[in-house]
Amino acid sequence: MEVVASSLVMRKFRTIKEFTMDLGISKTNEVQKEGNKGPGQIVIKIKDPFVKRYSLEKENYIVKAGNIGTLGFFVDNSMSGDKFAIYDEDREYEFIYKNTGDVRTYLSDILDKILNEEIEPVNLSMNLEEDIEFRMDKDLPQGEFIQKHREMREEMAKMNVNPYKNKY
Repeated sequence: MEVVASSLVMRKFRTIKEFTMDLGISKTNEVQKEGNKGPGQIVIKIKDPFVKRYSLEKENYIVKAGNIGTLGFFVDNSMSGDKFAIYDEDREYEFIYKNTGDVRTYLSDILDKILNEEIEPVNLSMNLEEDIEFRMDKDLPQGEFIQKHREMREEMAKMNVNPYKNKY
């Protein structure tokens, strides 16, 4: 199971005593640049299968924040302030955070309801094997190449992906 939350809700979940920080695997770990001029072809290989699945479905990149045992926690900066979702294999459960006092008890009650099938899920259908690729023909005329590169960067920005960040 995985929990994806806004940064505001994630701050609440981090107060749970058993929460351990785990920042996951770098999203730009395997960026390939082909061609000796310009950016060439960029292929971003996301190693975490859940992050890949979420990115393909929601067209937004999430960042791992930590875990409680085998329950992984991820931050989605595009989520509004009080929302979070829990994913169990191919099922999605959406929630609006309610400040009821003890965060640990609140989350535990929700997980119990999910395990007892008391909450109705939203089904997902995603291909976990698909890579996210941004391809450009390096033999394009200069003006067209620049335009295609700009479009590729805009698509990457929509997913909060910057392959050039922290490279040097």
